[in-house]
Amino acid sequence: MSTPHHDPEPGPEHTGPEHTGPEHTGPEHTGAEPGPDLSGRTVVDRDGSRLGKLEQVYLGPRSGSPTWGVVRAGGKQRFVPLHDADPRQGAVRITASKRQVRSAPTAAADAELRPEFEGRLAEHYAGAPNTTRGSVSSVRRSRGALSGVLLVLLGAWTGLIPFVGPYFGYGFGSTQPWSFTVDRLLLCVLPALAILFGGLSLVPTRNRFLASVASVLAMAGGVWLVIGPSLSRLWGTEGVATPIGAPLGSPGMWVAAQLGFFFAVGAVVVAVSATAFGRLTVRSVRD
Repeated sequence: MSTPHHDPEPGPEHTGPEHTGPEHTGPEHTGAEPGPDLSGRTVVDRDGSRLGKLEQVYLGPRSGSPTWGVVRAGGKQRFVPLHDADPRQGAVRITASKRQVRSAPTAAADAELRPEFEGRLAEHYAGAPNTTRGSVSSVRRSRGALSGVLLVLLGAWTGLIPFVGPYFGYGFGSTQPWSFTVDRLLLCVLPALAILFGGLSLVPTRNRFLASVASVLAMAGGVWLVIGPSLSRLWGTEGVATPIGAPLGSPGMWVAAQLGFFFAVGAVVVAVSATAFGRLTVRSVRD
């Protein structure tokens, strides 16, 4: 296999003696033949997200080491920097992000890589952390996914436990399961819906504002679980959560029911949703 020669350009942090900057005007780039070790290998970005397989690799004229590669990402051929790539662990990990790759300058993957185009590539990847960030409203899907899953589980528990708890002598008022009352609607079902909807909205969204609203909605449901039983005394006369009846079972079960229906669950919901809201309001360099 012949070794392609071209003027290599440095990656954003490369300072090796064999590579020059974009303004270099030495020999023309030649050959886009696959490198002996990287051709066909899967390329992942700095976060481990898969970009595609290397279709072509450009080698440096003096070092013979890979400098640029071509992968198909987002339906198009994209040039990726290989100067500081890590080919270990079965995949080639580059130092750029998927967003940077997809916003990089495009051109046909010809046999020769023009110096002016290589200069544009090097300038793009060198300035990518400051110039290729997405919209302020965009956020990584993983930012609120775990919190969303936890809120979905807590919302399901809050909505179901008043109706299935009596099977185990765990609840308030009636010993009959699936007994629906207006009081249960106000104190359990409505906050459960707020928590559940907030969690379901947090899991898939990549919109920062929608995710923030969802976390606030879930937080409101948690707050109501904490204060609702006390406020219920405004329409009851015999103590905490009287509108849905006295706790079933022993005093220990009374405490467990108050915590499991209201206070402990509400506190956890508020903590989870507040954590999610805090993370969503901070714009990471990866956004």
